[in-house]
Amino acid sequence: MKISKILIILILFCSLAAVFCSIPTYSYPSNAMVKVGIMDQKYTTVEKSEVTIYGSNQIIVTNPKTKEEILSLGSGQYLTIIRENNEYILSYINIETGETVENSIGHDFIVTCPDGVIGIKDFIRGGKPAMYRGEFRFVGCNKPDKFYLVNCLDVEYYLKGVVPCEMPVHFGLEALKAQAVAARVYSLTPRTKLSRAYDVVDSVASQVYNGYNRESDIANRAIDETHGIVALYNDEMIVAVFSSTAGGYTECYSETFSDPITQQFPSPEKKYLIAKPDLPEFKPLDNEEDAFKFYSTKPLSYDIHSPLYRWTRKWTKEELQNVLKNNLVVQSKTGFVEPRLTNPEDFGELKNIKVTQRGVSGKIVFMEIETDKTIYTVGKELVIRRLFTKDGKALPSANVVFKPNKDNDWDEITAYGGGFGHGCGLSQYGAMYMAKDCKMSFETILKHYYNGICLGTRPFELGLHYVPQTFYMPNKKAVLVIPNKHDMNTLQIKVGENVINLDLSGYKHNSRVELDISQYLEYKKLNTVTFTPPCQNKLDTRRFDKIRPIKMYIKLG
Repeated sequence: MKISKILIILILFCSLAAVFCSIPTYSYPSNAMVKVGIMDQKYTTVEKSEVTIYGSNQIIVTNPKTKEEILSLGSGQYLTIIRENNEYILSYINIETGETVENSIGHDFIVTCPDGVIGIKDFIRGGKPAMYRGEFRFVGCNKPDKFYLVNCLDVEYYLKGVVPCEMPVHFGLEALKAQAVAARVYSLTPRTKLSRAYDVVDSVASQVYNGYNRESDIANRAIDETHGIVALYNDEMIVAVFSSTAGGYTECYSETFSDPITQQFPSPEKKYLIAKPDLPEFKPLDNEEDAFKFYSTKPLSYDIHSPLYRWTRKWTKEELQNVLKNNLVVQSKTGFVEPRLTNPEDFGELKNIKVTQRGVSGKIVFMEIETDKTIYTVGKELVIRRLFTKDGKALPSANVVFKPNKDNDWDEITAYGGGFGHGCGLSQYGAMYMAKDCKMSFETILKHYYNGICLGTRPFELGLHYVPQTFYMPNKKAVLVIPNKHDMNTLQIKVGENVINLDLSGYKHNSRVELDISQYLEYKKLNTVTFTPPCQNKLDTRRFDKIRPIKMYIKLG
């Protein structure tokens, strides 16, 4: 019995090893790491009580504080992790004896697969077994029997599991490049910080991330040819929100999202996220007449190829009453319904639907739902979309005009709408049209959707340590930007094997530096520039105890 069990284990081990023998090695080529909270199969929670993992090659369990190796398992061996009473129980089958081995660990730990990728048993992402680059961190949450499974990996590898999931690869290389830059920035500066344990999750709550098995050659090329490039406004990385289809007209950030901290709505504006039409002849749609004319027709725009460029929904009065009274109870919990409805039976009879404020794109900002008992004021696009469901599905967008079948007769209601998603920032279908039909570059696409931005490397502060920045140079222009050089008069950088001393003495004290360094870099190549800290630069004669960290980045184009 024992011999046959061992034989089965060995066959399984060999077959898994054969499947994964060609997986590339584990490495970090870039400038930043991302921590991704892996949700359950149905994307309902990040918390886990048990998970079973395996590696395409040897996996190693280590203590993150002491770096001590706790155990290692060969390719294809399963490791089950359970948390009970604030302790992890790690179990696996010894392939020599066929017996189950258990280890108890009273602290968080890391699992790596230095020469391969890590899989989760019986876990599917994008129709394929879930496999991941980087490392797994097991982080306890505030429940003694639960933990977070966090995939920590280089941002460039993370993007390879994001871009083909967020944008169909047939949208074209330049559209995929625009998506790669937007996704890179969003991962580094997400709109909301979800947890101390992780930066983003692997669902639409952040960005869809399906790991190694969903990677695509053309998406990988788009990521490689924008390696390290981010979008910047006023020397800071932007919040690069994006959606499927804007409907021909993007909306301002302030009238789309609430403030993630204060919940203020409309939120403070972001000047690079403003309402913008695809074509200059489109007039503002902040009134009922113009919004209806726009969203009940199909004018040519960048989003024209989207299946949800235009759409309609219809309800009878009775149907919509039932939808609203139940959904108002749920949406009242968001804080964007006033007064709150706690009992569906208190809703009454629907009398009128009135939009009280639209954004420039025609997106509903505030509206009123009048019954014979109360007038409910509702705000924020996502709340409105989830309020007016049809067959259990939310509206594709809040770019919508509600029309009764007759004047002031709400026995039958039709919604005329356009777009899919929040409609702020980059429109993915718009990017596809601009790339394939208009032959526009990814820089042009990004600068259309994010007003006044430039492209460059991630800003950093040069202090006591060397700082390397690796990036692809898509054009022939690269400018070193130092927003405030203070009293720095010399800066040393290393490009490849070449050490270059940059003289900044010609700039005034506390002035902005923009210095062309194109001559030192290779066009359409991956470049690494290493910045030398002042304490290691012999030409910097300042007293080290007086030197303050100085912000800088490289602007491209």
